[in-house]
Amino acid sequence: MEKTLFKIENLFLIICLLWGIIFLFINPPFQTPDEPEHLFKMWGYTQGSLRYQIKEGISGQTLPKSFVDMYNFYDYFRRIDTKIPFEGTLQASKLNLDKTNQQFLNFNPSSYTPLSYFPSCILLWVLKLLNIKPLFMLYIMRFCSLVVYLALCYAAIRITPGYKWTFFLFSVLPINIYQAASVSVDGLTFGLIILFLAYTLNLAFDDRVKIINTKQIAIWGLLFIYICILKYAYFPLIVTYFILPKSKFECIKEYFKYPSIIALCSIFIIVLFLSFVMSSPIMNEHTKAFLISDKTDLIKQIILSPVGYLKKVIQSTYILRGFCYRNIISSVSVFFKMIPMFAVNIAYFALIVSMFYKTAKEKTFSINLKQKFLILSAIIISYLIIVTSVYLIYKSKTYIVGIQGRYLTPLLLFGLMIFCTKKFRTKSMVLPVLCFLISQFLLFETLITILVGYV
Repeated sequence: MEKTLFKIENLFLIICLLWGIIFLFINPPFQTPDEPEHLFKMWGYTQGSLRYQIKEGISGQTLPKSFVDMYNFYDYFRRIDTKIPFEGTLQASKLNLDKTNQQFLNFNPSSYTPLSYFPSCILLWVLKLLNIKPLFMLYIMRFCSLVVYLALCYAAIRITPGYKWTFFLFSVLPINIYQAASVSVDGLTFGLIILFLAYTLNLAFDDRVKIINTKQIAIWGLLFIYICILKYAYFPLIVTYFILPKSKFECIKEYFKYPSIIALCSIFIIVLFLSFVMSSPIMNEHTKAFLISDKTDLIKQIILSPVGYLKKVIQSTYILRGFCYRNIISSVSVFFKMIPMFAVNIAYFALIVSMFYKTAKEKTFSINLKQKFLILSAIIISYLIIVTSVYLIYKSKTYIVGIQGRYLTPLLLFGLMIFCTKKFRTKSMVLPVLCFLISQFLLFETLITILVGYV
């Protein structure tokens, strides 16, 4: 296992690339949640549009007609949730990118910034110049997302001073690879969060880091700020800074100065983002049926009755507990097809068990009780921000609708740090072999789920 080929990060690279490419091609176009919205929003950015276009009071984007035709074909099967004929994909592959023949497509664009689509947005601009066919363009964009995720997770597994098998197992979770092998911001978001935690542990527990310098803090801060740009709900994870020991700083003043500066910069960026999003002038008619345009009354209700709102959050969490529990690990298509419950239970079991394995070269360290409490508090607050954001967007029924498990997936990795301890660690090779086999079983189950649903 310690040979170059079988280093954990190299094993991850092989496994993730293999399964990522399989999912990339087996999963039909536009079947991943919000994939068309992300692709067309990027197209708007390459056209110089920072928001989206309005035509006859409806939001959308002007696209090459061939793109619209391809979207309409796959969207039909997506809406009726049925298998897609392979002959249709063959026909779609023949569509040329005719940029002179444009058509307005009505959809609700995502609110992400151009930075959320780096480097995919640049690649799309290049593909446009080369007049790549729409279907091939989609697959190339998917591969770009996968490569970005691969690079970030590879770096994370390589630099973390411990729990490499936990990072490996988490990085190859079905939901992570499935979303990374699509046109989405999730691959970049998940990858950055995994790298962020690994870098934090590296600064805190790697013996080669004697004193944490300004450059290292700047890298830490940039990683965190980038995560906030992608998903502001993860801002509370800034408390992981306090995993860093005070003894690695030249003075106490510096220790408290850095997180203050990073927090202020992050808050400033989040406020700018929210101001940009909340000033959106119009949403399309389909979206209006499900979304709330005026959020003022809801915000007042939360402020005036926080206890009542918390009860609603707890009630919604209880109602959606089974869905979110499974969706954190696995989800296929916009209809949330998931691997069987027993496989999901095995995934959670393997993740927890992996926290008790130690390779021969790993450093043994633990996170103290106070730090674990801070991490747990950050997870809870992040969850409340996620739920509140959903509450302000979607029209609630008797509970808050729109909460998806994949929003919580990155928090799972931080939650595993609760099991970080020097006790009960083992070097038995049974555990890594078990983790590897379980990871392959989960990915195979996901493949079966895709094949049964679409092929």
